[in-house]
Amino acid sequence: MKLRDYINTLPGDQLEAYATRCSTTANYLGTHIRYATKEPSVKLMRALARESQGMVTLGEVLEHYRLVDEEPKAA
Repeated sequence: MKLRDYINTLPGDQLEAYATRCSTTANYLGTHIRYATKEPSVKLMRALARESQGMVTLGEVLEHYRLVDEEPKAA
């Protein structure tokens, strides 16, 4: 799942919990992470994947920030 899509699916309380697990704030997730306006630290990128409980991979986080090319999907 794309990181932006994952963040968009979280209701307020779950977004707060995800942010806390990632050691950031819901406001930062909703503004800077969702729209990739600031490049996070490697530690935060790893946490974004790890704390999504398997919904977002590290590769998808890297794709979100255009640090790697998007993997082609199998037909």
